[in-house]
This record gives sequence, structure tokens and C-alpha cells, in this order.
Amino acid sequence: VMFHLAVVSIGIWLGINYQESLNQYMDVIHIALIFLFFREANLNFLSYERIIQLIFIGFSLAVFAGMYLLFSSSLHRLELHSVGSINRSAVYIMYVFVTALCLFDQYKEKKLNRLFFLFVIILSTISLLLGASRMAIFSLPLVIIFYLILAKKLKLKIITLLSLMTILILSILYYFNPESFIITKIAKGFNDPHRIQIWEASVIAWTENNLWFGIGVGNSIFIDVSDYFNNKALTTNIDNTHNLYLDMLLERGLFGLMTFLGFMYSFFFIKEKNTNLRVFIRLLVFSLLLMGFANITFRYEFALLFVTLLGSYLNPSIKK
Repeated sequence: VMFHLAVVSIGIWLGINYQESLNQYMDVIHIALIFLFFREANLNFLSYERIIQLIFIGFSLAVFAGMYLLFSSSLHRLELHSVGSINRSAVYIMYVFVTALCLFDQYKEKKLNRLFFLFVIILSTISLLLGASRMAIFSLPLVIIFYLILAKKLKLKIITLLSLMTILILSILYYFNPESFIITKIAKGFNDPHRIQIWEASVIAWTENNLWFGIGVGNSIFIDVSDYFNNKALTTNIDNTHNLYLDMLLERGLFGLMTFLGFMYSFFFIKEKNTNLRVFIRLLVFSLLLMGFANITFRYEFALLFVTLLGSYLNPSIKK
């Protein structure tokens, strides 16, 4: 993580607009500092169980507030006001879903935990559907299947049951509201010409600038898609590449992408005897990398949640 921070720091001065990069730089600093704090600080007064409970309480309050805004106004989709846009909220919700799903067995000895974790699993699943983010909805089945593989629970009976439940839920939604936002989004499938143009423009812009350190963090807003597609452009400035890997490549270069993937690799293949924790860490990284094909999944508030979970997991003073 320190190598990645160093790459981003160098990229500020080698990029196309150092002033904008400086404005975005604190976001990267916050991620690194939060990770290092939860990794290194003496937090022996905390347990991992307590940290998870506090995260779930905050998440539940944010979702209830979001649902109130959704059903009391003209909003079509659920978003967490404290997190931001639909896709940013969906990433945050997915990380919470993975945490509750994987750690349910770890802390199920207490009846209150069993009920609370089950509640969060259901609440986060409903939230993902109400958010109607294609990235999250299409990733959800793969995340669940990978969880079953890691936990060695993959059985035909379970797959059949999950498939039937999915078909039933979608059928009910289509029957009662065929023009609902979630049905419309699912019907679009993977068709997204706007995003494809942004991806193509991102690759071209990267090759035209510094290959090793990128254009500088935050400088995607200065890349105009119309420069590469002329009058066929479907959008203007990139702002958000909608792809984790292209975002790293464009703004932080090859060194930025390599150091980030090295950071993820160090977690995915970490040695952990506790099955529940091992499955959790791997599935959390998997969900980040999977959704990263369709959006940025390591930035803003959801990155802070991610490094809080991983940093406190590594902290030897925190009881697991």
C-alpha cells in the first residue's frame, strides 16, 4: 500500500494537471492512513466482532434513511445518502453483504448475533435489488457461487434452491411492475455503448500519456471522449472510467495497477487457519475485483470500509 501511495505521489507531478491531482490526492491518503491505523494501532479494547457490529448498525441506519427517501419521493433507486451515487452505494452494500454472509458462522454462538447477521444479509440483499445497479445485480450470483465454493458448500440442492428463489423474485417483480427500474436494468443486460466508448477512450488516452505513472489521479475529467469518436461520441468527459483496472491504468499507470494488484494478491492468498475468516477475506477481495470490471470499486467511502475490515483483521491486538 505504501508503494502504491508513492506511485500516486509521483504521478501527481508527471500527470497532465497537478492541481486537480492534489485535490484528489487526499482520498488516497485517507485510504492508506485508515488501513495503517487499523493495522498498526493498539486496539486491544476492541474485538473484531464489535467492529463488525458497529459497521452493521451504521449500515442499517443508512439503508433505512435511503428507503425513506426512496419511497417518500420520486426517486427510482435506492442510494445511501452518506455514500453517494447508485453505483458507489451498491459497492458499499456488496461489501456489507459479503461480510455478513461469511462471518455469520463465525459469530453465530450468540443468539443476538445470529438474528442481527441474518437481518443484515436480508437487508443488504434487498438493498442491492432496490439499488438496481447492473454491476451489483449481475455480480451477486457469482459472489454467492464463489462463496459456496470457498466454504465447500456447493451442492446441487443449494444451487437449485437459489435459482428457484431468483426466478420467483424476478417473476413477482415483473408481474406486479413490468416497467420497474430493476426489470428495465436487467433487460438491458451487458449492453452499454456509452461505457464501451469510455473504455476505448481510456486506453487510447493512457497510451498517449505516461505509461508508467498515468495522467495523474483525478485527471480523467480532462479526457474528452469526443476527441476519439468525433460526432459519434455518446458522452463527453470521462470523469469516471467505470472500470477499476482502466481507472488505475489511466490515472496511475502500469506501476499503479501493479502495486494495487499486489496489495489485493497479498490478501487473497493470505494464510489463515480459521476457515470463516479465510473465506471472508478472499470473497471480499473477489467481490472488489469482480465488480471492478464494470465500475470503480476501490475509492471513496467503500474503499475506507474495505481497508477498515482488512486492516483490523490483520491487527494482532484485536481479538478475532
